[in-house]
Amino acid sequence: MSEQERVLAVLGGAGVVDAITWAWESAFQRTAKDYDPDTGHDQVWQGLTAHKLFCNRLDRVFHCRDYAVPPGGENVGRDVLGKGLLSGELDAMPSLRPGSVVRADDHSSPGWRFGEWRWLVTSFGFESIDKISWQSKTPTKQRAAARLGSQEEGLFPLPNSAITDSTLFIAHAINSDATDREAYLGSPRSTEHGGRPWHWRLRLGPPPAATTGGSVWPAVGDQLPEQGVTDADVQLKRAVGTGE
Repeated sequence: MSEQERVLAVLGGAGVVDAITWAWESAFQRTAKDYDPDTGHDQVWQGLTAHKLFCNRLDRVFHCRDYAVPPGGENVGRDVLGKGLLSGELDAMPSLRPGSVVRADDHSSPGWRFGEWRWLVTSFGFESIDKISWQSKTPTKQRAAARLGSQEEGLFPLPNSAITDSTLFIAHAINSDATDREAYLGSPRSTEHGGRPWHWRLRLGPPPAATTGGSVWPAVGDQLPEQGVTDADVQLKRAVGTGE
């Protein structure tokens, strides 16, 4: 069984893929609703807002941080989970057992973990999922793409890093006028010497009309062939305003 098949069996079967998809769709919809270039919003605002809202929605659906079950409690109230969401989003939010997914940040990079699989969040240029240059990202993300643990030497040694071969990425993007979006779950591949930035990646489709308990949406470009590209082809500026 390939790594991608194992990831989809575990995260898809547990409903985690549906939860991530819901979180991104909610973040996009709220960003698009609030985006108003006439009031001074630009792509810096758009990128930073979408990223922060995505992390907030991931915490909600996974019951982390501000949405964690209080000591001695059994669940989080709907009034808490639904505060700030658009109409209908709370009812569409997948239901996962609190504590099944936990926060697993690595330095300044937000992260979550389910079992052995951990994922960090990053942004990319719209329609440029295969042009990501991990070398333009933060040191943590560079190490994750190269799959370097804390004991391995690298350009940016980071003590106490929890990066392992089971670290994945959720990559997200919104177009310039906030009318379309993309999100992918994938296994990063170092772009230090060129080539594609993914071993494999799965496009996260629209959220299900009703919670299905872990359906997996169709993959786009599942197992990527080894295909050389020039250094220029893989250069991508860090998303403006997010540091991601």
